[in-house]
Formats: sequence, C-alpha cells, structure tokens
Amino acid sequence: MAKSKTAPLLKLGDRVRVMYYPDLRGRIVELCGPLGPGGAEIYRVRFPRKPKSMYIELRGDQLIPIPTEA
Repeated sequence: MAKSKTAPLLKLGDRVRVMYYPDLRGRIVELCGPLGPGGAEIYRVRFPRKPKSMYIELRGDQLIPIPTEA
C-alpha cells in the first residue's frame, strides 16, 4: 500500500492554538516538514510572552487553526 502525499493543512503565518491548552495561542513561523513519527508534519510556533517570546515545535495534529475574522 503506497502512502499518498497530501498538502499540509496549515501554512506559514496561520494563527493556531494548542490542543488541550486553549489559552496557548500563537502563530506558525516555520514549516519544518515531515520529520515527526510516521512522517507527521512539524511546525515551529511562536507564542508571544513577556519579556521574551516562546518558540515550540509541534506536530500538525496537535494544532487547531484559529479562524480569521472577515
């Protein structure tokens, strides 16, 4: 059985929140590629904090996109 390649659901600049942590919201700043277990997409997310922002690398299935307001 061959794996089919699909385009990542999230893109650079998307606002996201972390699953199970609704208060943790950030913006995708880097697409690292399929480096996770089983080829899962990895994203680097910047979370604004004072005095310095926090960066975390997470799998795509751990992120929930925040809809943009029109």
